[in-house]
Amino acid sequence: MRDSKPSNVTVRRADKQEFEKPFSGFQHLTANFIYCPNQFLDVCIPHSSRGVVRLVGYLLRRTLGWLDKNGDPIEQDIAVSYREIIADAGVSRGGIREALDESLRRNFIRCTRAGQKAIGMQAALTGSYALQWDTAQAYAASPEAFHGLYAGEGYRTPIPNAFFDRVIRHESLAITKIVGTVLRHTVGYQNHFGGRRTECPLSYSYLQSVTNIQDRTTLSGALRTSIDEGYIHRVEDGFFDPSRSRRRAATYAVRWLEQATVDAIGSKR
Repeated sequence: MRDSKPSNVTVRRADKQEFEKPFSGFQHLTANFIYCPNQFLDVCIPHSSRGVVRLVGYLLRRTLGWLDKNGDPIEQDIAVSYREIIADAGVSRGGIREALDESLRRNFIRCTRAGQKAIGMQAALTGSYALQWDTAQAYAASPEAFHGLYAGEGYRTPIPNAFFDRVIRHESLAITKIVGTVLRHTVGYQNHFGGRRTECPLSYSYLQSVTNIQDRTTLSGALRTSIDEGYIHRVEDGFFDPSRSRRRAATYAVRWLEQATVDAIGSKR
């Protein structure tokens, strides 16, 4: 996190060059992360289309990725053109309107200025959108109760920037769900000593319930690709037994940067 921000063209060029390299692991949470609202991981990603996840993730990255010296976002009402949503958020041209409408309908974002096409001598007006924050005291953990991102203290997880810039921007929704779940269940859990989990057991049935991936073949493929690309790694294999008490879920962890320098990771795209 830093006070000043590079131009969108510079970010776009660096993003493309970085994705063409094999992924070396997420940088540790000493820099290059944002405090992401848990509702993005718990409500938005599991229950939204890929276009919505990419659009909301892009606005989160733009809003919370650059803070001033007081810790406030430098930019909150973000003017975004269709071209920018395609190039920077990764939403297809045909899916932009649907992603915007769904995000507005489900209270993830709000429109601060309506866009307008060029009419005669009048220039086109770019639409402006901002994240929708909920100032109510109650924390909503379900899509039905969600009326905006929780604006109170807590309920946030430090998420590496690469999750937004690489995984959400370029990978499938299923892979985004898997990597987001492992992040949420490791660094997203902090004990009273300030420590965070480094690994967590996640069974197939539990992953299906929290990611909303109903097809086990899709889930298996997303897990395998997430491991092959170097986003996560399996610490310990699971064990199936007819007796439920003897079953053991596989244990997963986020692949951090220094781990990736030792093990072979990922394929170049």
